[in-house]
Amino acid sequence: MTDQQTTLEILDALIGFPSISRDSNLDIVSWIESYLARHDVRSQRIADRTGAKASILATIGPSDRAGIVLSAHTDVVPVDGQDWSSPPFTATRRDNRIVGRGATDMKGFIAGVLAHAPHFKAAATQTPVHIALSYDEEVGCLGAPDLVDVVASLPTKPALCIVGEPTGLNAVYAHKGKVARRIIVTGRGGHSALPHRAANAVTAAARLVNNISDLADTTSNSDVRDEAFDPPYTTIHVGSLHGGTALNLVPDRAVIEFEIRDIPGTDVASLLAQIDRFIDEQRNDLKRQASEADIIVENISSYPSLMIAQNDAAVATVARLADSKHPAGTVSFGTEAGLYAKAGIPTVVCGPGDIGRAHKADEWIGIDELAQADAMMKRLAAHLNQPAEQWIKA
Repeated sequence: MTDQQTTLEILDALIGFPSISRDSNLDIVSWIESYLARHDVRSQRIADRTGAKASILATIGPSDRAGIVLSAHTDVVPVDGQDWSSPPFTATRRDNRIVGRGATDMKGFIAGVLAHAPHFKAAATQTPVHIALSYDEEVGCLGAPDLVDVVASLPTKPALCIVGEPTGLNAVYAHKGKVARRIIVTGRGGHSALPHRAANAVTAAARLVNNISDLADTTSNSDVRDEAFDPPYTTIHVGSLHGGTALNLVPDRAVIEFEIRDIPGTDVASLLAQIDRFIDEQRNDLKRQASEADIIVENISSYPSLMIAQNDAAVATVARLADSKHPAGTVSFGTEAGLYAKAGIPTVVCGPGDIGRAHKADEWIGIDELAQADAMMKRLAAHLNQPAEQWIKA
């Protein structure tokens, strides 16, 4: 075993990997595997179909006992077009902050977990720790489902999962789910002087956008509300509409991307069915103009919402581990937590940093925040010599 590295040292190394979702993450995966191996911690890869990306699962302690999952993602968002004051993939210390892409979302949490792996190994005689790191979370939790399936199939199902997204180390018991889709409209091109011989894909797409926007307004005013969220209703958002190449050409193709971010209890299937009916109407109209016209829908990503009782033992336990000063709350962004909960693993979101700093130029995390996360990991380690059922309690 080598000398133990600190959270700051590990974070410096992790930020140095430009693990952007569009690229392979195998470099950072290999580094983490090597780090764990140096501390006699075995890990396994769960690769995607291409072999270019992988999740990591490492278990510390007895596999026949109910354990604790510490979940995070290794990927980060791009820096293209952002005005950084220092190199984004170099951890820069400035005013008691660490600046760099992924510092708060969420390599700071990963660094804290890895720094305490030796402590977990020494302490985990009764409660194991499962370190679960996924890929492509930033583009819709694409890597999480396979990882969650493996975790849920462990010899003993974990008693608790902590997803370390940045919440200011406040326990989060609920978040919204998300469905994202792409609508591809194909019409018939032609000269703009002869529009009656063509089928305008952009016009059809614009009508669909209007339909979806009207549905968003209706949904925001429905009775399905939860004032614990901001905003307190399900949102439907059109993020892009592309089509057409020149003013004097009738466009034969248009592409729409939209998402639904649903509060727990929303009938998402019903909303999607209404959008499908809008699509059917526009498809039929286009086909009356051009038999070859069509509209197809592609799934971009989806993950379920999270909802666990605010007074659940899992929430209370995580709040104690984090020494949280605030009541457990909710967030409107999504995580893999809903997938773990759906697999029957009580799950709470809680990690250092602030989501408001994520995805921006000069993303940062406070050194004091990392110290608080270190303290959380030490509190966790102190419990690992007891069975989980003895210390996970309200």
